This record gives sequence, structure tokens and C-alpha cells, in this order.
Amino acid sequence: MRPFTALLVSQLWASSAAAAEEHAASVTEVIFPLINFLIFLYLIKRFLLPLIKSHLRSRREEIVSALGEAGESKKAAEAMVREYRERLAGLGEESGRIQEELRADGERERTKLLREAEELASKMKADTDFLAEQEIKLARQKLRQEIARIAQAAAQKLIQNHLTPADQQRLVEEFLSEVGER
Repeated sequence: MRPFTALLVSQLWASSAAAAEEHAASVTEVIFPLINFLIFLYLIKRFLLPLIKSHLRSRREEIVSALGEAGESKKAAEAMVREYRERLAGLGEESGRIQEELRADGERERTKLLREAEELASKMKADTDFLAEQEIKLARQKLRQEIARIAQAAAQKLIQNHLTPADQQRLVEEFLSEVGER
């Protein structure tokens, strides 16, 4: 009722101001507009004010709901940011771990290859030594055979030139006696 009281007071003040200027207003000139105004206020209060209140109430609920959803979205976004930061930190650690594993694998592979190369070189050296030794033995054997052949040829020539039939008979008997003793 306060707005109504204020309105009534303002109407009275306006009418007293008009009377002060010696413009006398009739009671009907004041009462009919006042009644019209009061009817207008009643109609606004009766029909328009509930619509405005319900619209404002629904708008308030929409805003509260939107704020709640925004809060939830903000929390979800913050959780996602935390998760991505943790993943990024984990990626740094994981990439370091992977690099370390790759270094270790590379070192193991390098050691393995060096060991295999050393074993292969050792085997090749042993094979080469064996082949060289066999070649030396073969060369010595051929050399001995050649020396024996040359010595035999020289001895045969020497024997043919210096051996008489009596010497030959004596050598055969000595040989047979040596073979018999054995």
C-alpha cells in the first residue's frame, strides 16, 4: 500500500499547487483521473505483475541453472587441465625412460656386436694359423720329397759311376744281414 499512499499524496500535492496558482480544479477533474489511475494500477497488479513475476522467476531459475552448469563445466575443465598436465608430466618421465631403455639396448647391441666381431676375428686368425701351418707342413713334405728324389738321383748316379759289381754284392749282403737281425 505504500505506492498507493505515495500516489495519493502526490495527487493532493499537485492539486494544492494548482490551487495556489488560483487555478481551481474541480473535484471531478481530480477524482476521475485518480480513479482511472487506480484502476490502471489494479489491472497491472492483477494481470501483468504475476506474468512479470513468473517471467522473472523462470529467468532467475534459468540463470541459476546456467550458473550451476557453468560451475560444473568449470570443474570438469579444471579436472581435464589437471589430467592433461599430469599426462604431460608423465610423458616427460616416460620419454626419459624410453630414451634410457633405447640407450641401454644400443649399448647391449654394441657390446654384442663387438663380442661377435672379436670371436669372428679370433676364429679367422686360428683358421689362418692352421692353414698356414698346413701349408708349411705340405711345403716341407714336398721339399723333403724333392730333396729325397734329388739325393736318390745323385746317389744313383754316384753309385753307378763308382760302384763295382763286387761292391754291389757286398752292399746287398750287408743289407740282408741287417734286415735279418731286426
